[in-house]
Amino acid sequence: MIEGKIKKKHQVLTGENLTAAQRRTYIIVIGLLSTLLPFSVDLVLPAFPRIGQEFAASNSSVQFTFTGVTIGFAIGQLIAGPLADAIGRRRPMLILTALHLAGSLMCYLSPSIDLFFWSRMLQGIGGAGAAVLMGAVVRDLYTGGPMLTMMGRISLISTLAPIVAPIIGSQLITFLPWRGIFIFLIVYAGLVWLATYRFLIETLHTDDRRSSGVKTVMARFKYVLGDRIYVGLLIFSVLQIVALFGYLNTVSFLYQGTYGLTAAQFGLVFSTNSLFLYFGTQLGAKLGRKYPAQWVLIINGLLFGLAGVGLIFTGIAHSDLWLVEAMVMLMLFNFGSGIPLISALSLAQHPNEAGTAASLIGVLNFATTSALSGFYPLLGTTSSLGIGILIASNMLLGLMSLFFVMKPKTVPALQQ
Repeated sequence: MIEGKIKKKHQVLTGENLTAAQRRTYIIVIGLLSTLLPFSVDLVLPAFPRIGQEFAASNSSVQFTFTGVTIGFAIGQLIAGPLADAIGRRRPMLILTALHLAGSLMCYLSPSIDLFFWSRMLQGIGGAGAAVLMGAVVRDLYTGGPMLTMMGRISLISTLAPIVAPIIGSQLITFLPWRGIFIFLIVYAGLVWLATYRFLIETLHTDDRRSSGVKTVMARFKYVLGDRIYVGLLIFSVLQIVALFGYLNTVSFLYQGTYGLTAAQFGLVFSTNSLFLYFGTQLGAKLGRKYPAQWVLIINGLLFGLAGVGLIFTGIAHSDLWLVEAMVMLMLFNFGSGIPLISALSLAQHPNEAGTAASLIGVLNFATTSALSGFYPLLGTTSSLGIGILIASNMLLGLMSLFFVMKPKTVPALQQ
């Protein structure tokens, strides 16, 4: 039994002494932790119109609650990364997962759109833990190619969330009020917390921990930002996630409003799209082991941008939904391919600051999307033109960052 091999919760593991059973357990538990945020986002998307109706809120007000999640996610990562480098990975995971559960309960009980916004923010803070610490835990255990492989296997679970969440959400609101979604999230977060408490043990040795003082934390941030390769990847990641969140903010209204899909139909279409995110993540990890990861990422960025150009033309021509879908699938496939590549390349040179390095990318990703919350409604919800412009322009800037800041020819090869 796994628990027989995991002797004490304060024991620290390394990749070399992980048994096959422990490795499978870590893949499952960390994968489940990483689904908290996508479940919090994608499960609720089909319910946006109904939430607006119950609270008598405008589309932009409902979209702004989505921003609450991203603000919380930025705050949570700002706290989680340095804290995990100081006291270890396990305790911050447990604390933040409990906060996610509390936020879900508050969402269920919210009597107004304002309290719903703050409750969603608390969900975001809690969901941040796994996103930061997933990469940090894997970096504690592995380096190079094995790190990419482990991240790819964990992503088998984490990328399933955007596939199944809209289906679950659309079915829940078919038979229940929209608040039923948050009953599901309360139960799910509780089970994930129990699994984390029962099976996850510490991966950061006490000798490798860093001070949690403000000056020390700021010094670690400064040190990581002194790495040109890391900064180039950081800029690319921010631009890509801003484009993705532009899509997420508009897709529910576009598909259900302009194209007339029901909530159930939207859930099915959204889940089908997310399959391409899932397949892209797996292919990206494999290609990153076979070829230089930085060049694979550049190709991903180019194809991501071309999908944006396609969405510009479908918006101008008011094309049928299937053409819009083809471009969305191309975009999501290449976004997924980049996930393990960005993680591996950005953390490879920072084994002792893995939590800080992972959190900084997450903080800036979601702080930027939060800052742009007032911009997303300007993209429009009646055609794909606005989101296409955002994707194409962001990827042009992102590719410039990879070529002129990261400088792909200077990136060290990942150890195999």
